[in-house]
Amino acid sequence: MSNIDIDSFVKILTNGLKFYLKNENVKIVEFDIQILENKMFSEFSQPYIDQTQTPTQFLNEFVKNKYGLKKIITPQNLGTDAHEQIMLWGITKARKLND
Repeated sequence: MSNIDIDSFVKILTNGLKFYLKNENVKIVEFDIQILENKMFSEFSQPYIDQTQTPTQFLNEFVKNKYGLKKIITPQNLGTDAHEQIMLWGITKARKLND
């Protein structure tokens, strides 16, 4: 992915996470979201082979560590846009790993 694509991907995922957390009545700290965005940009800027987590694993670890939320977040929980982006990420990663 290009940097612009990664930036858009990260924004869509964090918007989906904010949507989910709001529905769970979790108070969001904007500084935490900025940290998450930076970490996600760093992770998903790497070649697919070097990425250690899926987007949802990344988000689940974040909310568990920052907010103590133990529920498992699925792509569907994050809204249509984020769900679509995660599925496209998975398809693209599978294709790149098969090349």
